[in-house]
Amino acid sequence: MNRLLFLLPVLFMACGTQLKTANGAAAEEPAAVTLADEEPAALMPKEELAAKEQPAAATQPEEETAPIAVVTKKPVDLTQESYEEILDEVKAFVDNLNLIIKGKNYNKWRSVLSEELLKEISSREFLANASKWPSMKSRGIVLRELRDYFNYVVVPSRANSQVDIIEVMDNNRVKAFYMNTRKERTELVYELAKTGDSWTIIR
Repeated sequence: MNRLLFLLPVLFMACGTQLKTANGAAAEEPAAVTLADEEPAALMPKEELAAKEQPAAATQPEEETAPIAVVTKKPVDLTQESYEEILDEVKAFVDNLNLIIKGKNYNKWRSVLSEELLKEISSREFLANASKWPSMKSRGIVLRELRDYFNYVVVPSRANSQVDIIEVMDNNRVKAFYMNTRKERTELVYELAKTGDSWTIIR
């Protein structure tokens, strides 16, 4: 089971923001991958993603890399107390969301989607485009409603969502990323917004 390990907060200056990997070396932050008409890697079943990324022929053994620990990013204008509270809330939200998805609880999953996201991914256009993704076409799956999207896309890919980077935008907005070490880039897992006391998925 994947774990969310929250490290000590890292203060980021207004410019020149860097991430640190587990071995302590500084690295430039890769650009995030966003939802597009083609199948997002973050939504693909992990076994299919691994097969897709496997090189055709290995010329030499790859060096083993240390596991990447969770990196957190704190806005300079956010108090340390508020920052730590948000991190705790986001960790609990993602842990609970993983259980909801693993338990295939469609109604609870649906309840944590923002109205805008719910409308977008329920649309015929979105479902038609998602039906063209390789993981759907290879299995002859046609997504006709949101429940199909939940069963065939969300459950296989998000039941054990791994979060490596958490970026706190402000008091009410957070981005959670997965670090794809093979492609050396970050991929957005969730973008969350808080209304009142509740967090919702907006992306």
